[in-house]
Amino acid sequence: MESRYLTGAFGRNQQGVALFLTLTILLILTILGVSSIQTTSMQERMARNYRDVNIAFQGAEAAVAEAEEYLESITNIGTFPDDPDISDTLSNACSAGLCTSTDGRSRWQQADGIVDWDDNSTHKTTTTTAAELGAADDPKYFVEYVAKVTIEQDTLNIGNVGEGGSSGRAYIFRITSRGSGGTTESAAMIQSLYGRQF
Repeated sequence: MESRYLTGAFGRNQQGVALFLTLTILLILTILGVSSIQTTSMQERMARNYRDVNIAFQGAEAAVAEAEEYLESITNIGTFPDDPDISDTLSNACSAGLCTSTDGRSRWQQADGIVDWDDNSTHKTTTTTAAELGAADDPKYFVEYVAKVTIEQDTLNIGNVGEGGSSGRAYIFRITSRGSGGTTESAAMIQSLYGRQF
């Protein structure tokens, strides 16, 4: 009968080399698999964050557009509060999202530098809802009356782009809007100046 086992010098020298090579290859494959999972997880987080920022920015843009529509609909600045003392807090300087600025300085920020976007008496909430955007919160905005400027003949072109300029008085407004992303942690703010003649 023939023996099926290796004998001689070749059989004695192996002593577990195949097992060692197999375990080494499995270790390398495990490291590659874990690395792939970590890379995929990081890419998913980056995509989610990009989506949140995009939603927040779209909400802030929608709020700016709505504020501009509001400014186009008014016939005078009588709806804005009187020019308050600069030391007043935001709630005293604004009424339902309409604020008056002193010396062109921004009134949307409180003395401690924090805006209370949850106080509905100091800002306007857009008609574009959070559900429409896929956001965690509705877009919001403030409109500040900044200044009245006297325009010389043909130097300012407001409301008639591409046509000749106009003269008279123009009212300058600052719009500050905030949109939130898919979570409350992500937000985008836009500030825009808007000129209007009455």
